[in-house]
Amino acid sequence: MEGRRVLTSFDRFKRFSLNLLDFFLPRLCLFCGGVVAESAAAAVCPDCETGIEWVASPVCPCCGLIFPVPEGEDRFCGTCRTEPPPFARARAAAIYEGPVAQAVTRFKFGRQMAYLPVMQHWLQIPRCAELAADADLLIPVPLHSKRLKFRGFNQALLLARAFPEAEVGLETLARVRYTAPQVGLNPKQRRDNVHRAFAVPRPEEVKGKKVLLVDDLYTTGATVRECARVLKRAGAKRVEVLTVARVKHE
Repeated sequence: MEGRRVLTSFDRFKRFSLNLLDFFLPRLCLFCGGVVAESAAAAVCPDCETGIEWVASPVCPCCGLIFPVPEGEDRFCGTCRTEPPPFARARAAAIYEGPVAQAVTRFKFGRQMAYLPVMQHWLQIPRCAELAADADLLIPVPLHSKRLKFRGFNQALLLARAFPEAEVGLETLARVRYTAPQVGLNPKQRRDNVHRAFAVPRPEEVKGKKVLLVDDLYTTGATVRECARVLKRAGAKRVEVLTVARVKHE
């Protein structure tokens, strides 16, 4: 039947062999190689789990900025007071340090797919999952075709699949201009680098909808701000942002 892949004898043997290995071999932590309990939700041992710093208050309720002093309640940062971003709020699961930084880097640049289920699990924590549940459409931040061909996959699209019940816009947002990597650029250079790099080919797909942008890392927010700007201009009712990680302080 069209759209369904027929399993060959080799496919069935391969699947059986992998299941057999999973049964006999211990589950190992992706970060230290220690044994992980079968009941654990992800392949992360308790010791490495303690090395993860989860995003927690006080943060800016708009851009999600983490304040240097971990005291007080959530409050708007100075930038969001004077220059509100085009998105309503941005949230991340964890701080880009330790195991989280390792997972993002090894997955994104090392093509180590074993880290994908772990990061999808992190995205499903309640304060992140609520954004997906409240959205009409999930849109992964797109890659330019040149970079997609080099990398072989769009990490944002794979992360968006952490929410199988959600509708994902595969080509709703397009990267129409090739840009240099953002790594090593200052905030202004990052903004200039992604200016006019995105477009919405079919505005009717986002008009009147609550959109959730999904990506792996929030650094200065230049990329998601530009994405949100063009989505709002195309008629999106609201744009929010969800990432696996964010830098501790901009």
